[in-house]
Amino acid sequence: MGISEFTVHNVLRTYARQERLGKIQQLRAKEAPGPSRTADRVSLSPAGHKVRVLGQLAAQVVDRHFPDLAPDARLAKVRTTRDELLSRHRDELADERLTPEAFEARLSALYLG
Repeated sequence: MGISEFTVHNVLRTYARQERLGKIQQLRAKEAPGPSRTADRVSLSPAGHKVRVLGQLAAQVVDRHFPDLAPDARLAKVRTTRDELLSRHRDELADERLTPEAFEARLSALYLG
């Protein structure tokens, strides 16, 4: 079976077109202003920081009081402790005047102190 000259020409022409388009897209991507794909960032609100602090504190409290728990049991205990702390300190989480740092210092003194 032979390949016609017309078919070879079409394949080469298509390949050349795809090469040009690929290079053009690469140039546009390099020249495009704005953040790159690796510059994605997530920033937490003050309430989000406080929730994160509560999660870390719950883990520290569980580790201090139950050092020999199996990993699955520890995870369950950390979750329940975090949920208890969230309900207990709900008002402080919502208080925008209380900074996450002050919140962390207060709770650390209260539970780990």
